[in-house]
Amino acid sequence: MSAVLRVDLRAADQGRMLPSLGCGLWLETFDAAFATRLGQLLRPAHLDLLADARSAGWEARLDAAMALCAKIEAQAWLYLVLPDDRPEAALERLAARLDGSPVAGLLLTPAAYLKSYQPDAVWPSGPSPAELLALGRRRFPDLALGGGTPTYFTELNRCRPDPQAIDFITHATSPIIHAADDRSVMESLESLAHIVRSCRALAPGKPYRITTSAIGAWTNPYGRRLTPNDGLQRVTLSERDPRQRGLFAAAWALGYLAEISRVGGVDALSLASLGAPFAPATQSHPYPLYLVIEGILRGSRRTALEIGHAGGTRLAAVGWCEPSAKGELWLANLSSEPLKVELAGARVERGAALDLSSVERLCADFASLEYGSWQEASTIALSPFASVRLDVALVDRTGPA
Repeated sequence: MSAVLRVDLRAADQGRMLPSLGCGLWLETFDAAFATRLGQLLRPAHLDLLADARSAGWEARLDAAMALCAKIEAQAWLYLVLPDDRPEAALERLAARLDGSPVAGLLLTPAAYLKSYQPDAVWPSGPSPAELLALGRRRFPDLALGGGTPTYFTELNRCRPDPQAIDFITHATSPIIHAADDRSVMESLESLAHIVRSCRALAPGKPYRITTSAIGAWTNPYGRRLTPNDGLQRVTLSERDPRQRGLFAAAWALGYLAEISRVGGVDALSLASLGAPFAPATQSHPYPLYLVIEGILRGSRRTALEIGHAGGTRLAAVGWCEPSAKGELWLANLSSEPLKVELAGARVERGAALDLSSVERLCADFASLEYGSWQEASTIALSPFASVRLDVALVDRTGPA
């Protein structure tokens, strides 16, 4: 039997907040009815809209996506891929769409730069991200314009923006670029601290937004296409990872937010998407991921709980607190072995578990991970890849965590 893991809690300084928490929306696969339903249920603080100006009808889909943002009161951040040939024409059409629209920020990416290039390779001859940024600055002088990429940190690191020229920096991540086994995917969370610190060093003082990240990969910058997958295989660089549908993705998402919260320095984070490729649900029922995303989105820009534990890569813990010393804590077992946890500095008032014994019942309809009968105990048992939501009362607000 493994040792009991102690989790120490206390209220953090008022200035230490969780990032703005949102979701992605791919205009190429935009199902307005489904996205609206998910958006109204989840209520993300922001939506990262990925649009491709090379696709017919992108303007109408953008109009519909902007209407959705307004309906669910989510900030709109537009990630627009532009054609390498005459991007100015697409910017003209965009300007007509954005006139009077409350877009919070814009990233312009040349289509050729969706691919990755080695530093000593031949780079694209068309407009660079820096040149599109300059075009965007002239066209949209009052809009926050970003530097970075809608793909992954590797591409950002190989094509670094001028930090003085941008208003925010951004990229996504994917844990299945190099390996796709369960252990490697969970271990990828350990890289987030290094990625965050590196990105902060690339653009000191600039808002830092990690755009839509999930277990899958929405594009393959390193080859011609994504890996074909029937949705049942654990393979690299696939947009249809089977773990998206299970407890594993729910635990992984909690692990992602927990690590971002621990490291600090990230202003916004998007997990899952309102529709393909990283939907947390089908049209008829939610996945376990939906229950976690719906819960943690409530913590957007809330005062973070100060959390300390010795669980290492096996345990994720993240939460937020109120001035009344009440808080909401989420725990996840990131391992294939059961864990036992005891809390110090807080008392559990009620709780709910998402595990193999409850998942079928909880995923029968689109509800929150509601509290049921919680048996008070000295330890909290977490089965493999289980997640737990707890309402806690902080009992020691000043002691060390």
